[in-house]
Amino acid sequence: MKDKSEIEKELDSEIKNRHKYARFDFVLNHVLVGTAVIASSFPAYAQIFNKSDAQTIAAVAAIPAFILLLQKTFKWEQRAEWHWDYKRKIIAIKRQVRDQGLTPEQASKSLNKLEGDLSGSFPGVNSPKNSD
Repeated sequence: MKDKSEIEKELDSEIKNRHKYARFDFVLNHVLVGTAVIASSFPAYAQIFNKSDAQTIAAVAAIPAFILLLQKTFKWEQRAEWHWDYKRKIIAIKRQVRDQGLTPEQASKSLNKLEGDLSGSFPGVNSPKNSD
């Protein structure tokens, strides 16, 4: 079994990290959406079950708006998509090394080009979604 080159180790590490970041952003987004749905229905159920603590109902009713603000600001769904896309492109480079004989130098250049192509495309705070 041949030893992995430094670029192969870097590709493996990036794939693992991008997977972890994408999964975190994806799960966080869905937890927030679920929380917003539950919180938005709470006032109705409070009325049905005669729970009339106005302060609690008002506080829970404000949660969906706060979550919407967080999602519009931090764009977790778009960030998860960005990490998945980056991961798929790194996997493609790894396959080229494994199956097509791409040299470590060529793989390094491909990774540098990928990073250059993706620079500035990460969904940042208060920036519009990248349209490509």
